[in-house]
Amino acid sequence: MSERMNELFTLTQKAQKMEMINEEIALGIYLDIFDNYTPKISKTYESAIRLLEKRQRYVEAEVICSKAIELIKADEISGTLDKFETIKERLDRKIMELSPADIKPQRKKFKLTKTHLILLVVILALIFMILKFTTPFDDLNVDLDGKESLNGGEGVYKVTTESSELTYPVTEAMIDIATSELKKNIDVSDASVIPQDNTLGIAIIIKPGTSQERAVELTEAYLKSLSGAAAAAYSDLKAPTKETLGELYDYYELVITVGTSTKPEDFIAKGTKVRGASSIYWRNMDNQ
Repeated sequence: MSERMNELFTLTQKAQKMEMINEEIALGIYLDIFDNYTPKISKTYESAIRLLEKRQRYVEAEVICSKAIELIKADEISGTLDKFETIKERLDRKIMELSPADIKPQRKKFKLTKTHLILLVVILALIFMILKFTTPFDDLNVDLDGKESLNGGEGVYKVTTESSELTYPVTEAMIDIATSELKKNIDVSDASVIPQDNTLGIAIIIKPGTSQERAVELTEAYLKSLSGAAAAAYSDLKAPTKETLGELYDYYELVITVGTSTKPEDFIAKGTKVRGASSIYWRNMDNQ
């Protein structure tokens, strides 16, 4: 399998699992896939069309549907032609019902050209020259932690900004370790951790017949395996204990979904945990 095919497979798997956690993020991944690749599986087209249609983005959905029809006719992807033609007819009707103001344009991918690069270099050079010859503070060093400088001391001030980098990044290696450990349980089919800024999306696919209590138990085991792997990588991070999930989750919010498939009607347990909370908040699935 080529490198691009591997990338496409990984992105597609990520999008499918993200549908359980956050459909907006999943849709973004699908659209990136169609910007950069030609998927060979009709389910990828169906998923993107469904999420776009759900958001009344009928024009974008119709473009993807037409592409699927074209590729099926050329025998380049699998899929049922009649099914996509029926979807296209439905989308065309919905587009006709929209007013011009309701029709959302198809997203266009920005391409960086040589002209853009030259303009960027020129702009940066101009900004540097303006700052160089207009600021009267070239040699001023300001350290906001040096309070003695306020009273004429020797300390100097440095302007600092809060870093946007994560304190303890969750890596693919950590996720692989935790997932491999969880999948040793016979009632687990698959699992994934999807980092998104300061949030971790946790998705677990379990075997049919697994109880909600067992789903919660498996989730906590998964989280402890992940935080244990993180603690092994970061020596100053506290590992999980019998009573705690580990210090890792003081730095991340959690969005958890456990089900027998990615369909909402098959979800067994859903939970969230905000930073600073001592435990996971599990929703009452009986009221869903």
